Amino acid sequence: MLNVGVVQMLATPLQVGENLALAERCIERAVGEGAQLVVLPEMFNVGFSFSEELMTVAEELDGRTVDWLKAQALRHGIYITGSLYERFEGYFYNTMFMVGSDGSLQYYRKRNPTCQETTVWRRSDEPGPGIFDTPFGRIGGVICFDSFARETFEGFKRSAVELVVIVALWGTVRPVLRFPETRLFSDLLRSWSHLASEVVPHQYATSLNVPALFVNQAGTARFPFPRPRFWPLPSRQDVAYDFWGSSNVRSPSGEVIARAANQETDFVQVVPVDVRREDQKPEATRVDIPPQYLNANYYFVQPPLQAKLFQEWCFRGFVGEYEARCARHRSPDT
Repeated sequence: MLNVGVVQMLATPLQVGENLALAERCIERAVGEGAQLVVLPEMFNVGFSFSEELMTVAEELDGRTVDWLKAQALRHGIYITGSLYERFEGYFYNTMFMVGSDGSLQYYRKRNPTCQETTVWRRSDEPGPGIFDTPFGRIGGVICFDSFARETFEGFKRSAVELVVIVALWGTVRPVLRFPETRLFSDLLRSWSHLASEVVPHQYATSLNVPALFVNQAGTARFPFPRPRFWPLPSRQDVAYDFWGSSNVRSPSGEVIARAANQETDFVQVVPVDVRREDQKPEATRVDIPPQYLNANYYFVQPPLQAKLFQEWCFRGFVGEYEARCARHRSPDT
């Protein structure tokens, strides 16, 4: 049995020191309950924001946050996984890590940003997602919307992963009466978040016959919300975003064996999961399927049709925005 510490927390946008201090307290609680692997949510170190200011707190993989993670892993004799905001060769990525007590670092960069996310990080061109070999077994690591992609499932299946870990930022925009479109957008994100937290981990668990974890942020954050350039209304600078929470752990049968409430921002629970290790494993295989957001064959789990249509439409509206932002934040020697 592997004791997994599930951490559901609210990371404050742009406040790295504050978020690391909170994560440290959560890790200590999990270790006190016997955790061997601690799972932090997506973007745990910088919080969630579409603001260009996010680029000012990005780090390289030999920077402050990874050094801190390695120190935590060494101090407690554990492994830690989650995702952080990375700067690499003048560009910005959402990167999942697996840090070990032996000083090791494994990672992969998110493959499928949603439309607004394309303004603050880019799609990784390397086949993904993450397949992490650890003393506890082979772990399939995946960030948020990547879990909907067939390339993720196929890579995990071919590589015979023994545990699936999904880290996420699913949530909903809070509706505002004077902005009627926010009701539609909120309903869409609500249905999408339900799929991500309930259907997706169940499908991974039962299809691969392995335990599956979904670890999300919870609570409410406020940040600017960009609009595509042909949207009839201006961008909003202060949007309330309610994270879905609902972190859960499932057995290979899909049964929920632990769950956080949807707005529980101080959830730390250590859950024993039965990782059935195989001595002989195939070579880890990462699968590369180009993104075709309206093509049913691209998806392992189908998102709502209106979500796919909205994605396709919005992507065109954000063309060039990410590159322009990167150029403004790129160092002269990059």
